[in-house]
Amino acid sequence: MSETQGHPAVTGEPTAWFERDGPGCRTIVEVAVPGTAEEVWDSVATGPGYRRWFVEAELEPRVGGVLVTHHGDFGDSVGTITAWDPPHRYAYVEPDWMGEGTPVPDWNTEITVEPVPDDGPPATLVRLTSGVATEGDTWGEDIEGTLPGWRSALRLLAEFHTHFAGRDTAQALVMREVPEGHRLTVLLGLDGAVVGQQATARAESGGRHLAVTGTVIEVTGGPDGGEPTQQDSVVLRVTDGATPGVYEFGTMQYGQTRMSVVRGYLHVPADADPEAAETARAVQRGWAAVLDALLA
Repeated sequence: MSETQGHPAVTGEPTAWFERDGPGCRTIVEVAVPGTAEEVWDSVATGPGYRRWFVEAELEPRVGGVLVTHHGDFGDSVGTITAWDPPHRYAYVEPDWMGEGTPVPDWNTEITVEPVPDDGPPATLVRLTSGVATEGDTWGEDIEGTLPGWRSALRLLAEFHTHFAGRDTAQALVMREVPEGHRLTVLLGLDGAVVGQQATARAESGGRHLAVTGTVIEVTGGPDGGEPTQQDSVVLRVTDGATPGVYEFGTMQYGQTRMSVVRGYLHVPADADPEAAETARAVQRGWAAVLDALLA
């Protein structure tokens, strides 16, 4: 059953649900975003496009091509493209998603891009389906566990096309392993952030003050004073200043490992390289120093 009913409006709010299909199961997320199918295809089916809303990636645009996504300290994920029909649909398979040597069913992901029939400005519906065709009873919890992450990713896709279309993107990523109970949102003053309102992430490092102020577009986590949840994060949209973009501050649990993460999707003027890359490195250095100081 869908978490929200009806066709999604072009507001950038994804519709997401989990379903079982015979012996298999899958997560499904869809979102309608501004732009033509060709413009949105460039975001969801190219390496530089992935950088706008998900992770750094390389993609070979053909059946049999390789898709590699980079997940920081958690390593890379490698898939093979099984369907390629631009600008409408592609699919890929990841056979070793639990690590080489662990017997698992193939994990299949499909992304479709479809114009939204409307008399208004161009809009496109993106639908992502991801899961396994067999052994759903065994692996269903793992598949369903990806639903929040995919929903967040497609929200960021909509953010890009709504607020930053036409820009290039450079990513800044800092990850640090942290002890049990660590909540980065609390340490940065983001606890209690409310979607739609302004919030500021603040920290000191070596006498240097860092602050990012923006509109809250996503909050994930437990109530004030509650135990840390599997994911505890706040995402801000920043449209002013020298480094506009989307910033995620959070702490996540992966098995026995707890990680604090700062990720900046820095949407810079087109053709700004190498300035964009240096901007991302500067942001990354600043927040790396902050996390190191908080953990000292």
